[in-house]
Amino acid sequence: MVLPTAQQFDALKEIVNIGVGRAASSLNEMLEAHIELRVPSLCIFDLNDPQSYPSHLDVGKLSCVQMSFMGKFNGTSALVFPPESAIKLVSTLTGQVEGTPEMDAVMVGTLNEVGNILLNGVMGTVANVLDLTFDYTFPSYCSAPLDQLIFSSKPNLVLLAQTNFEVKSMKIAGNIFLFFELNDFERLIKMLSGLFEDQ
Repeated sequence: MVLPTAQQFDALKEIVNIGVGRAASSLNEMLEAHIELRVPSLCIFDLNDPQSYPSHLDVGKLSCVQMSFMGKFNGTSALVFPPESAIKLVSTLTGQVEGTPEMDAVMVGTLNEVGNILLNGVMGTVANVLDLTFDYTFPSYCSAPLDQLIFSSKPNLVLLAQTNFEVKSMKIAGNIFLFFELNDFERLIKMLSGLFEDQ
């Protein structure tokens, strides 16, 4: 496995931060709620090797919005919350109370909308910085443990951006995942190298 250099890793973090910043602006406009998003940490691990998982990562049942992308390299982006954070986010944005009959449908619709904006913001920034074009699937919601979010028999590298949401002074933890097959991740790393060739 080819791991990014410190310079490439910093570039990845900067790209994700820019994408999250753009998504926060879009979310504020569309949802009419003041949302602050921060990415305090970025790490890489192998989905098929639990020993490599970050210690803070929740691997139990998760609320997740997934969206695949296809282009120069392929993968899947996902916005993932522990269930209690997902409920808190949806309740804060919609006023819907947990336990009501409508909550499940409202949660799916709201998280799909938030995920669509946030994941498009991040992947759109990747595309702009690297001068690429991607095709995307529609976002889809699921609830499952981490190792069931993506099914693959091949090595599956994960770029994890720990994301903190602050909505109306309520702190909500979530994560942005970018899942890659090994060859696709190495393609991304090589393209990042091209950003520094003229420096």
